[in-house]
Amino acid sequence: MSNNKAYFLSQYSDNTLEVSWSAITHNINYFKEKLSPSTKVMLMVKAAAYGHYTSVICNKIQANKMADMFGVATFAEGMELRADGIELPVMVQNVSPQYWDVMVEHCLEPVIHSFQVLDSLLTYLHSQESLLAGQYPIHIKLNTGMNRLGFDEVDLPELVDRLMNQEAIRVSSIMSHLSSSGNSAAEQFTFDQIELFKNLSFRLKNGLKIDAFCHILNTDGINNYLDHQMDMVRLGIGLYGASEAADLKNDLIQVTRFSSKVVATRRVFKDEFISYNRSGTIEKDSNIAILSLGYADGVPRVLGNGNWKFELNGKLYPTVGNICMDLCMIDLGQDKIEVGTIAIVFGGEKSLFDFAKAQGTITYEALTNIGNRMRRKLV
Repeated sequence: MSNNKAYFLSQYSDNTLEVSWSAITHNINYFKEKLSPSTKVMLMVKAAAYGHYTSVICNKIQANKMADMFGVATFAEGMELRADGIELPVMVQNVSPQYWDVMVEHCLEPVIHSFQVLDSLLTYLHSQESLLAGQYPIHIKLNTGMNRLGFDEVDLPELVDRLMNQEAIRVSSIMSHLSSSGNSAAEQFTFDQIELFKNLSFRLKNGLKIDAFCHILNTDGINNYLDHQMDMVRLGIGLYGASEAADLKNDLIQVTRFSSKVVATRRVFKDEFISYNRSGTIEKDSNIAILSLGYADGVPRVLGNGNWKFELNGKLYPTVGNICMDLCMIDLGQDKIEVGTIAIVFGGEKSLFDFAKAQGTITYEALTNIGNRMRRKLV
């Protein structure tokens, strides 16, 4: 299990995020069956594996040889993987140059997206003579239209020159990021991105005389642009069965069930109020259940006052009053519920897609907003 203190303390929570191993296996195999046997798979486990916690799933994925690499956003996330016993290569997308020593200590592979970052890394490596014996692996990011991070086409000649005239690093892979691979209306733009990437990566490899592998496809990219899988793909939201693509919703299995427990009940009478600012009004005598679950746990205030329904004993009950930081209330009407009863947030009658839609957001945000004081377990 994880060395993370927050993870340890979460085991004493009334709230649980159950992660289905069979669903994870199904989802990974679903995509692998589409790919060429030679295509490598990087699993994106940034943001605590999209809210699921890396320690819950990554070791088992590694043990079952279901991935070639893991991808994270920060050095801290990479350090957590290493602390949890992950030995596979780990690519770090958003590097912080002040932590090159941490990168080297934990054998993390940085994405280099600018000359400033490249110069900083080379300066650090040359200051550490022991590191110059072997070339440190890096990943070069090219900007093909996302306009976020990455070298532009105009940078290519200088980039080739800089990389040719050094011996401290080697280019392990070349990558780019599709902006609209799930948007059919932007199909031509996506094709343009792919073609530009092919052109730039060919020129970079040819100029450096290297055989680095290339990757641009994400989950929706695999689904919609499979002919352009290249040497590797990056599987993110599809791993968790939470892609918004209509066909993937049918073919993938949602990985997660989010639940809480009733910690108290009370009888509330007509015209009384519930929660802060008297936000919940009782129109007739009712039974109320209280959950030890609030917006600090990923159930936002917008879901209060009847905007979400929890499943208890196979029946749906609406929220009543404002959701608090640590508690929320459910209107049971005349039903009686025992303290300790499981209340399913999503993963039962209500899906993750329903949960995200009720908040006016996407599944990515709904998952990653789930707080770290939640118990996570593989089932």
